[in-house]
Amino acid sequence: MKSTEQRFVKRLKNGDTVALGKIIDSYSGYVCTVIRNFSRGMLSEQDIDELCADVFFNLWEHRETLDSEIPLKAYLSAIARNAVKNRFRSQKLFTEDISELEIADMFSVEETAELNEMMKALDDALKQLKKREHEIFLRFYFYGEKSSEIAKETGIAESSVRSQLSRTRTKLKDYLTKRGFDYG
Repeated sequence: MKSTEQRFVKRLKNGDTVALGKIIDSYSGYVCTVIRNFSRGMLSEQDIDELCADVFFNLWEHRETLDSEIPLKAYLSAIARNAVKNRFRSQKLFTEDISELEIADMFSVEETAELNEMMKALDDALKQLKKREHEIFLRFYFYGEKSSEIAKETGIAESSVRSQLSRTRTKLKDYLTKRGFDYG
């Protein structure tokens, strides 16, 4: 016997807009929560609402590829995370300086000062990396790309990407530790 979700997916695959509406009603809160959590406070509520709508539009556009045996939440969560990553990439949120005002809104005065110092030290450390190290590090940690994607696009082996990430993490940790930042 098929679950309600499986029936909705089947109807969605057949182009039933009523099923899409019911899915939106049932899962919009979940999708917005995933976006909010994954964006870690870097997006406005308006951006979150816009991305939430984009997730359901994307679901509709790719409805033929859905497998009714895979939970709908898994699809929605993956689409939502990718939407946030794409928004960050398009807005270059992690490559530009975060203003002191934005930081102050998220942390106490002491935490803000320490975070500013650490961000400056991290920025200095990143500037000392070789071009390829810097690119791979940013693509993996700030843009959320998978090591397989990075390998494919840079033309190097995936194992080399992972090794490079490991060496870069060690370099950055050493650099920050020497400047008084403790990672326990």
